[in-house]
Amino acid sequence: MTLTELTREIWNIYFCGGEQTNLDILTELVDPECVIIGTGKHEFYQSIEAFAQALSAEMSERKDIHFQFKDFWCEEKKLTADISLVYGGIYIWWESKDKRVCINMDSRFSILYQLTGEHWKIVHIHQSLPNMDQLEGEYYPKTLSEEIEKSRKKIETLSKLAQNDSLTGLINFRTFQEQYAVEPHENAWLFIMDLDDFKHINDTYGHLSGNHMLQKLSHILRSTFRSNDLICRLGGVEFVLLCKGLSSSNAARSLAQRLLDQVSACAKEEPAWTSLSIGMTAIRGNEPLDEAINRADSALYVAKASGKNQFRIAEGDVE
Repeated sequence: MTLTELTREIWNIYFCGGEQTNLDILTELVDPECVIIGTGKHEFYQSIEAFAQALSAEMSERKDIHFQFKDFWCEEKKLTADISLVYGGIYIWWESKDKRVCINMDSRFSILYQLTGEHWKIVHIHQSLPNMDQLEGEYYPKTLSEEIEKSRKKIETLSKLAQNDSLTGLINFRTFQEQYAVEPHENAWLFIMDLDDFKHINDTYGHLSGNHMLQKLSHILRSTFRSNDLICRLGGVEFVLLCKGLSSSNAARSLAQRLLDQVSACAKEEPAWTSLSIGMTAIRGNEPLDEAINRADSALYVAKASGKNQFRIAEGDVE
């Protein structure tokens, strides 16, 4: 009997046997100090005695299961005159009568034989089961890396949901507060904006039109301000921005007016539209955020009271 034929017989005994006589035959073929590794249950045995105990326990668990070989192949590679490697694959299948249990397993193996006297003995066995999520022809590390990538993207998505406003995609106020605490404030200005008469939009055109306007305004804010500026939906129809690199109140005025012009231009193409009022203030040193917001809020109130659709600078910030 060749080693490939012997190998098939060994796996046939292991999967389809079960009689003590067959198990005795199997243990006779294995060297007492054989190392056996399996990836199915992360098995690792350093002696045939340990493997025999585990095998007996496994046979008692199988009960009425009768594996069928759907495919088997193996090849021999002679390493030395008395050492030979046989490697291959086994595809086994079994289904219970009620079809509630189905075993469909395609595994790979390698067996190292050593010639001892006149007989070949198994000194090492390694059986590998593919990952359950693995596609046909796909190696496990690739599948594992894809699972890691999926997890990373899921974490990024959850993190973004926690940091951003769901309607506009802008950062929420909590994220704004966190970033304000670590941002440099030199030549920085705070803008608070509020849509004028927004209730009329919802009452006349419906809330979907109101949502569209908020999303459109968010797009205008992103295109008007720079990517390193903080743009936040404060809540409802209010927005707050931290704009850096404005060297004077004139530069802040110019930016605010450009924003008002952009918003007004949309009225020509959007049936449900309104104007914007802005209050703004220069950040004074490392002052707390709430102090700057209170000043900008007061300036916003003046802009509203003065007729809306305009900006106002907080007291003390006018050059």
